[in-house]
Amino acid sequence: MTVSMPDGWRISLIYPARGLLQQYRLQQRVTFLCTRCDREKTSQRVAIVDGSWLSVMCNGCCGRLLATEEKTSLQPEKATHAPENASPTNNRADEFRKDVDRLAQLLRARAERRRLAYEDRKALKALAEKNVTVVALRYAELLAEGESLIARVRGVQSIRYRSDQVAKRLAEERGRVFRQLHGRHEEWLTLARASSTAPDYLDALVMRHLGGKPLRDALATALKRRGLRSGAIDVPTEDIWAWLAGSQLDAAYAEEALPAEVKALLRLDNQGFSRVLRADANETRPNDFLVHPAVVERWEAQSGRMYDKLRLARDEIAETLGTAAPGREGLRTDHLEAAVKACARAGARSVMAELLVKELRLRAVRFHRALPMQQLRAECLREAAAEIAGADPKLAALVESACADHRAQCPRVTDPHPCATCAHEVVSHVHAHQAGQTTEPTTVPTNAPGVERTPAVPEPPEKASAPSSAGSEPEAFICSGGRQHPAPAALAVVSADTVQGTPRFGYAWMTEDGDVQAGFGKSTEPGEGMIHVICKAALALGENVSRVRVVTRDAAAAAVVQHVLRTGTVPRDQARPLTEATISLLVELAVYRQHISVYADPCPRPHRGDEVARHFAALALAAADGPDGQRRLRVELEMVARSLGRGLGGQATRPDEEGDHALWVSGQEGGAIRREELAWRTALHRMHIDGGWCALPEPRKGEQWQEGALRLRMDHEESSRVPFVATQGVTLRRRGGQWELGGIRWPQDLTPGVIVTFRWRLDSNVIKARTTLLPQPECVDDVEFRHRYDAQVVTRESAPGSDQDREVPDLSDASWVLRTLRKLGYLSVDGVAMLAEPALIRNCMAVGMPRHLHDRVPKAVEQLLRAGRLERVEGSLDADGRPWYPPRPGHVRSDLLRYVPRVHALEVQRDVRDGWGGPRHEHWVAPFVRRLPLGAEASDGQMDAHRDAVRASEVVDRPLPQGYTFVRRHRRNGLPG
Repeated sequence: MTVSMPDGWRISLIYPARGLLQQYRLQQRVTFLCTRCDREKTSQRVAIVDGSWLSVMCNGCCGRLLATEEKTSLQPEKATHAPENASPTNNRADEFRKDVDRLAQLLRARAERRRLAYEDRKALKALAEKNVTVVALRYAELLAEGESLIARVRGVQSIRYRSDQVAKRLAEERGRVFRQLHGRHEEWLTLARASSTAPDYLDALVMRHLGGKPLRDALATALKRRGLRSGAIDVPTEDIWAWLAGSQLDAAYAEEALPAEVKALLRLDNQGFSRVLRADANETRPNDFLVHPAVVERWEAQSGRMYDKLRLARDEIAETLGTAAPGREGLRTDHLEAAVKACARAGARSVMAELLVKELRLRAVRFHRALPMQQLRAECLREAAAEIAGADPKLAALVESACADHRAQCPRVTDPHPCATCAHEVVSHVHAHQAGQTTEPTTVPTNAPGVERTPAVPEPPEKASAPSSAGSEPEAFICSGGRQHPAPAALAVVSADTVQGTPRFGYAWMTEDGDVQAGFGKSTEPGEGMIHVICKAALALGENVSRVRVVTRDAAAAAVVQHVLRTGTVPRDQARPLTEATISLLVELAVYRQHISVYADPCPRPHRGDEVARHFAALALAAADGPDGQRRLRVELEMVARSLGRGLGGQATRPDEEGDHALWVSGQEGGAIRREELAWRTALHRMHIDGGWCALPEPRKGEQWQEGALRLRMDHEESSRVPFVATQGVTLRRRGGQWELGGIRWPQDLTPGVIVTFRWRLDSNVIKARTTLLPQPECVDDVEFRHRYDAQVVTRESAPGSDQDREVPDLSDASWVLRTLRKLGYLSVDGVAMLAEPALIRNCMAVGMPRHLHDRVPKAVEQLLRAGRLERVEGSLDADGRPWYPPRPGHVRSDLLRYVPRVHALEVQRDVRDGWGGPRHEHWVAPFVRRLPLGAEASDGQMDAHRDAVRASEVVDRPLPQGYTFVRRHRRNGLPG
């Protein structure tokens, strides 16, 4: 196997080959990751195996291989993963690498500002950016947090305060190191994706994008003929080890090569595997085989839940001891100390599993980019494309002609993987030709070092064209003068908002298909914020598409970027010199300038894209205060994002990405907030209602809270008249490292998902809480809501089986599928949950579905599809496995299952009973208009019924909007009291 040498490396001397090992001396020292000892090395001497630059080794590992005659050891993937322990060098760093307990003690000593020996400092420096450091930091952090709990139970405030401070420092250090590791991991992923050797199969790649379902079926047949499963030629997002083994390209991944202990772990059901994790956390039976690559994905999926269980058990023990005998001298805390240690070990092991899964994904990318897999990929795609060509020769001829034209002028045709990233560009030319448009050839930039990045034909400067009336309506996304032919793959409008005299700016961009991104940043020079936003938008959107067009109303910023795109150089003759940060962004943009265009929109009229982008930019700037600015930004944008009919930026949220339950609110919600008043809100979860508590946000900078008794005034509105008011005693406490209110008696009719807003004047001991009535009651999947609610929480908390107090709920097959989608699906802000259909059974196992029911999942899915409870759509998966719908260019296409909450309005009930709830009677629901899932349309019958209702004055006289349907008047059953 041969893979090209990394860019910038130059060989000065080639040593004689030793079997499959080949050593080189380079012209200068380079920094690289040794694929054998998994360490970052800087050296002039490197070695590779079997001619593959994917298996670069340091000189030390090469020498040890030669000494032990392991000349046949090939790819780094073939060795079972031994994280960071492979080097036998006897030094202090290696000792700590093998002993996480000792490393955690050393890191804690540093956090406590204790003086360390020189050898210890040297060892910490050597391990500064290693996986084991993050694991040890998490272990030390949780131990310190546990010591704080023990001190609170014993009433020793000095130890408690000191432990809290140490835990906070360790958490901050862990976050910093984890971000560095993540950045390095992304760099290696980028390098692995760019280092590919493959035959030229551009025609087949283009046909894959154009062939639709017939090509996918033909490809599935070609794979099945070779004994491969669907998706075998694409990088997987889960079940990575199974994908490696199923490729049949490397015997090292075969089941026969696995150790017996690993096979035993793989055969366990979920409950058995959980018992292994608990025994590992309690150190009664530590299991060293959990780190094996065949097991790490399952370990990572369940380790988080095990940590949550042990943390909850730890907190309950502390609460019991604190309630029984707070501060009593001689209190026995042995049980609590054991729970603290088990929780700390489980948390550290969960972090280790997460890091090992990242390494496994990197291994999969390297495996996918290697020549054997690329040859298999080319063979299967060519076979499928040939079948489609026989059925549609006109399309095949068009693709062949477009690819030939592209190869004639593309400088990447001579790369080790010819035209690896050019398929989307050729597809756009084919689409343009099919639409009857003429296209001019686009010169593809050369990114290799030393190649002058100057376009063959300089792009003319953007000119402000007069807008035509056709595209100047406010509903238009942009002015017609900003349109470009052929249309770019991504069109975005950007906006920035600043505060005079400060370096901060908020920014946002919106694409034509409704995706929105927003955030905030800093620029030391005024006026440069918009340049930053243009660059950020172009670079972010350009990751997956061939051509990007950015529209802005800032002519000065557009002129600077246009100069860079025309000339490939950053202007130096500005009246005010550009800062280094801005220059760095512009230099990065210049590399891709032939794929990017910027337009300064002179139109004075408002347009939808600019209006939305400006609104989001202003919200982003307002939310930039404090450490939780980004979380508050997401909350502030929630309602606007819902009005667009999709989640923020179109990006769905994983269960582990969902934020805290409590968020600070600004004065824009519920009236002005005094300086001495705190205001926050929370969406109640089932555990809050059942446990009589709710979480608080972390105190803001400079605020100090004390535990103690408070009064809670609960205003729970049952109608638009007078709300029912109840005042009760509650406790402000800190439990498990988080502030919360305990001892709350919630109103009986509160449903999980309802939003409660709190206000607290710091000079008072009374906290005011209130719910807010909806303009009209709504029913979400047979659950009635009269108060404002969080759609994401409703999807999660009202899943089938949530009301059953048992570890494995008693559910039907269809309910198990719905529970899986609602519990583990990727969520949009309006509560829509998505999962890739091939991953459904694995996720059903993760939520506890009994193994004997797995064969019945496909039948249950078909049943739900027929009943309209689920949708099967064609979406896409990005490199992280996140589903997108509609599918995005550059992503792997995949069938997705979507759960869309069934929401309809209810007739307002005027008979309000005293108290906090009451029975609801059978009633008629008035006709109304309801939004449909994205891409759906009303039937002819529903449109006729809507016109009849208009004539009968039952609804407002206006056309039925696109994407909406009409629901006739119908009777709804009541609910018992």
